[in-house]
Amino acid sequence: MGELNPADIVGGERPSIPTLFGRAMLKHCPRCGAGHLFTSWWKMRERCPRCGLYFEGRPEEGHFLGAITINTGLTAGAIILGIFIYIIVLATSEGGGPPVWFVVVTSAALAVIMPALFYPFTKTIWVAAEIWMNRFDSGR
Repeated sequence: MGELNPADIVGGERPSIPTLFGRAMLKHCPRCGAGHLFTSWWKMRERCPRCGLYFEGRPEEGHFLGAITINTGLTAGAIILGIFIYIIVLATSEGGGPPVWFVVVTSAALAVIMPALFYPFTKTIWVAAEIWMNRFDSGR
């Protein structure tokens, strides 16, 4: 018990991909759907309280680098989207649009706020991605 294999749960079967990621987006265990996986905003429990799923994976693999990558991608995507919107506003407005300092300050604020805001969600989303990608075989 504890690996990312749903067969470890008595009567467990593989959740569908939308179920895995839907549970993860709610900060629930992707495998069984249990909540309360975090003791604080920054601290995730080592195991799921219901099914015993070990969240840390194998330490030698740098397990949560995937969560950091997801978080970085979301943040960069939001900043790039904001810059594109600014460019469109500049191109379509005759008066010039908002000043550049506003875009710089807003982008800097997003670069700090978004990773903190999405931190716990990206950790559970990464666990769901691991289940989906490579840790479903029964031999582990």
